[in-house]
Amino acid sequence: MQPPEQGGAAERFAQRFNRLNESIYPATQARPYTEQEIADQIQMSVSQVNNLRNGRSVPRGDRAMRLAALYGVRLDYFFLPDDAEYVREVEQHLLAIDVERRGLPQMRANRTAGSGGGAASGAESPLDDEVRHIAEGLAELPSEFRDVVGTLVDTLRERMGLQPRGRRSR
Repeated sequence: MQPPEQGGAAERFAQRFNRLNESIYPATQARPYTEQEIADQIQMSVSQVNNLRNGRSVPRGDRAMRLAALYGVRLDYFFLPDDAEYVREVEQHLLAIDVERRGLPQMRANRTAGSGGGAASGAESPLDDEVRHIAEGLAELPSEFRDVVGTLVDTLRERMGLQPRGRRSR
């Protein structure tokens, strides 16, 4: 039996893991990752992935980091409280992906998560490129390429007078 605090962490981890898997997958695949595909990507067994998805366990740190990298989120997304700013931002990104995938109309300016151009300004949010990265399957890139892409995005933002994006733990 798990200690109560680990049970809560496992349930939170499972909820967030499943939410990510529902929304983030390669555009060319047109379906969520299977447990076998996830297991192959993060070097776990299918039964271990199943335990994660069902809230029966939490992964070791290295595997949790690989899982976060697969979905393009920071590791702390899996463990922060629901009202944490980063969790709210990720959830808004996921909602925007879901809406876009279903083909429902949504103004780009309304896809922001926090700061940046709001609906009233009509400006595209600096966070929109992160939504596109996730939606286009950036998680499939090897980590060294994600870092290069991130550096390029930061350089472009600086040249455009925008704030560099927040660095994600990988």
